[in-house]
Amino acid sequence: MSNHKATKASSKFIFDPEWDNTFFCVTSSFLVFPGLPLYASKDLQNWELISNVFDRQNQVPQIGADTGQNNGLFALTLRYHDGTFYVIVEYITVADLPEGFDLVFTSTNPYGPSSFSDPVFFRKPALILDPDLFWDDNGTLYVQAGSFLQNIVQFRLDLATGITSPERVIWEGTGSTAPEGPHMYKKDGWYYLLISEGGTALPHCITIARSQSPSGPFQGCAGNPLLTNRGTEEYFQTVGHADLFQDGSGNWWGVALATRSGPEYVNYPMGRETVLFPATWNAGDWPTLEPALCRRYDSVDFAPGSGLPTNFVHWKFPPKNSFTISPPQYPNMLRITPSKVNFLVPAGTALSDCIASIARRQTATLFNFSVDIWFEPTVEGEEVGVTIFLTQLQHINLGLVMLPVEESHTLHSSSNLRNVFPHLRFRTTTVDTKNGSRQTNSVAIPEHWRNKPLRLHIQAHNELEYIFSATLVQSDSQERIIMGTAPASIVSGDSGHWTGSLVGVYATTNGGSGSAEAYVARWRYEDQRQYIGNGEWV
Repeated sequence: MSNHKATKASSKFIFDPEWDNTFFCVTSSFLVFPGLPLYASKDLQNWELISNVFDRQNQVPQIGADTGQNNGLFALTLRYHDGTFYVIVEYITVADLPEGFDLVFTSTNPYGPSSFSDPVFFRKPALILDPDLFWDDNGTLYVQAGSFLQNIVQFRLDLATGITSPERVIWEGTGSTAPEGPHMYKKDGWYYLLISEGGTALPHCITIARSQSPSGPFQGCAGNPLLTNRGTEEYFQTVGHADLFQDGSGNWWGVALATRSGPEYVNYPMGRETVLFPATWNAGDWPTLEPALCRRYDSVDFAPGSGLPTNFVHWKFPPKNSFTISPPQYPNMLRITPSKVNFLVPAGTALSDCIASIARRQTATLFNFSVDIWFEPTVEGEEVGVTIFLTQLQHINLGLVMLPVEESHTLHSSSNLRNVFPHLRFRTTTVDTKNGSRQTNSVAIPEHWRNKPLRLHIQAHNELEYIFSATLVQSDSQERIIMGTAPASIVSGDSGHWTGSLVGVYATTNGGSGSAEAYVARWRYEDQRQYIGNGEWV
């Protein structure tokens, strides 16, 4: 399966001959900003991030105060109708569960910043999720959705006003739990309803039904489920939340979500990813899905006059004026003004400000990441570092931080014990069920490293473990301090079981009075290999 970074019910494709025979894909983003990234491709192999549907805080300002680790924007559908792109997406907050809102964004040209409208908010009918848009031949717009009452419902939506009709049940699935993620298609006089069942974990599967009316009654396919890896030893598991589309040559394709976890379902730090596979759909027949198991590189030097790369994101909204590219006297660097808060702020705390962090998504099983850090802290608690981040409850950090010397083992230091001194601090934060709640390892940096730029490294050297280390930037020596290793299970599942890990940098005063700015240069991220199961790598 060819893969994309994606999360719950989110990886929706369309093919549009009106736009130079281009494929488009949009994925969920939850609390990440900018969000709802939109990709374009001409060959289904090479993809370009062309815009973010959610790229202005005022489009969905509520996200800035959200405290739930799995809340935000997800479970979306991308469609193109009469010259307009539509993205309908679910927005859930703690206060709104189990109802919440749905939103519809539109664009007549999806390329570039601010290309999508402010959304139309509508209070969705009670207890539904995973909305889908379908226009019938007479122009009637239907929304299909899953329901917490274990069925698929349908209602009409007025896009101008956000007014919805009463919902009606159109299918209850095959009898498995959690029928959800519906998509409707019309083909050969039939209305087909593709859904997922079994929940989003290992029992996940894809099923289908059809009717001669868009509102049913729908009859399930005798061959259901169309696709599942439950009960198998396959490396790709939790396959579900699918969509179908046709290319310019008439070939059918399927797309779904899956995790690279194997049946153990423990290590999957990239979360739920989009997988692509061929399909066959003969006239008047049911579709047949034919799964076929399946480099990205960042080299960013923050040149004067440049902007942040479009694939760089934040956890919720970043503090204002946190990031400056090539400030005076610091060309080819990214200045980070630290935030008072850090990643350890309690997850249920509403914040007017968030951590000053910037990241990109982990997109391969094995990768190397490094940045060069210029930092001259003087006050206890001042810190800059690199992170693998899933949620506020699950992350792994390596920071350069000012600490009292007596709190740690000192390497080659004669500094007064009453003073603070720059340290390397490796810290893991997990939920109680994974490897303990928190681990910390701190060492004072060697004297000959002090006041010199450091290069901080993260390496995923196998599918189960990360290595965090530091070196000097300007040195002929191969001296390296390995601060720690951490299992990928720390950033897999639990509080972020629908999402994937972010890889990036942060700066914080850890609540102290410091204000030292950090400077980041030579950002390098390289995908190396993808593990696809059965001992096979690509």
